[in-house]
Amino acid sequence: MTDRSERAALVTAALRDILEHLDADAVARRMEPALRHTPEYVRLARDCGASALRASLRRHAGLLLHWMVRGTPPDSYVLSEMYERARECAAAGQPLDSGLLLHRRGARVFWDAVLSLATEKERAQLADWADQGRRHLDSYLDMVTRMFTQAYADQADLPSTQGDRRAHTLFDRLCAHLPITVEDQERADRLGFDLTPPYVPFVVLLDKAAPAERADLAARLRTAGALAFVEDVRVTGLTGPAFDWSAFMADRRLLLAQDLPTGRTGLQTAVDNLRLLVDVASRSHRRGRVRVEDFLPQLLLAHSPELADAVARRVFGPLTGGDNGGLTATLACLAENQFDNASTTAALPMHRNTLLYRIKQIEKLTGLDLQRHSDRALVWLAVVWAQVSSRPVGSRSARTNWLSAASNGADPTGTFSSESEQR
Repeated sequence: MTDRSERAALVTAALRDILEHLDADAVARRMEPALRHTPEYVRLARDCGASALRASLRRHAGLLLHWMVRGTPPDSYVLSEMYERARECAAAGQPLDSGLLLHRRGARVFWDAVLSLATEKERAQLADWADQGRRHLDSYLDMVTRMFTQAYADQADLPSTQGDRRAHTLFDRLCAHLPITVEDQERADRLGFDLTPPYVPFVVLLDKAAPAERADLAARLRTAGALAFVEDVRVTGLTGPAFDWSAFMADRRLLLAQDLPTGRTGLQTAVDNLRLLVDVASRSHRRGRVRVEDFLPQLLLAHSPELADAVARRVFGPLTGGDNGGLTATLACLAENQFDNASTTAALPMHRNTLLYRIKQIEKLTGLDLQRHSDRALVWLAVVWAQVSSRPVGSRSARTNWLSAASNGADPTGTFSSESEQR
C-alpha cells in the first residue's frame, strides 16, 4: 500500500469514527425543522401522521449513517420495505415527483444536520470527506428513485388503480365543461357510470384510514355505480340522484358531504365547497352526513382567510407575548361559554373575582368592551377561526391561503404556524 493510499485509509477511518458516534434520532431531529414547512412534508404528515413521518426520517438517517460508516448499502429486506411503502404512497394518490423531491431535499438537509452535530474540528475533517459523502448520498437517492419508480409502475398496473385514473380523468373533464368524446363514453361504460345529468357531487373522508382502505372504498363506490377516485386523504366523485349510501354509512368512521343534484355548470364550485366542508367538519370530529348549514360561520371564515386573520389579530394580537397567556385562555373560554361568568369560572376553574379582574385586564389591553354585542361577536369569530385553522388562539398567520390549500387537496392544518416556528 502506498503512502497516499495509507493516508486516505486513515482519514476514512477517522471520519467514519466521527459518523459512528452520531445518533440517527438526533440527525432526524435536526432535519425536521428544515423540511416540515415544505408542501411535500405537510402532505405526508397528514397522510401518514407526524409521528410516522418522524420515524421515517430517523430510519433514512440511520440507513445513510450505516452505509457511510460500514460501507454496506441497504440489504434486500430494507429495499423490500421501502418498495412496500412506495406502493402505499402510490395507492394514496401521492404524486411520484413530490415523493422524490422530498427525498432529494432530505438528502441535502441530512448532510447539513450531520455537520451541525459535529464539533468544529470534526466539521473540518468532514469537509475533506464531502465528495465521498456526496457520492454516498447520490447512490442512496438513486436507490430510492429506482424503488419508488418501480413501485409506482407496478401499482399503476393494478385494475383498481386503472379504474381510479379513469374516474379522475372523466371527473376533471366533466368539471371543465369539455365536450363528451368517444373516449369519455368508453371510460364511463367501463366504470358503469351513467353520463346523463344531473350529477350529485360528493366528498368522503374515512377517519384514520390506511391508503389501501381509501382505495378499497373508491373501488366499492365505483362498483355501486359512482364515479369515485382517491384524492389524498379523501374520496371524491359523482353519483346519480338515486344512489344508495346506506351500505357505506354503516362504517362509523365515514364522513360524507353531498351537494344537490346539478348539471355541469357550477360542478367544480360545488366540489370545492364540499372539500372545504369536509375539512372543517373533520376538525369538529363529526362523522356521518354533514351539511353546509351545520358549519356556516366556519365556512364563511374559511372562504375569507385574510379577513379572518384580521379578526384574530384584532382580538388576540394585543395579548400575544409577555405573561398574557392566561388572559388569552380566559378570553377564549369566555367566548366558548357565551360570555357567562358563572360557566367560565367553572370551566377554567377560578374564583369569580379573579375572572372579573382578568376581564378588566383584557379590556384594557385590547380596547374591547365585552359587554357590547359587536365586540363579543369579534371574539367569538376569532375563537372559531382558531378552531377552523387548527392553530393556537392568538398565533399569527403564515400568510397561506387556507381555502386554496383545501381545494388543492393539501392539508390546511399544516399551512398555519406561528412566525416564531417558521424562524
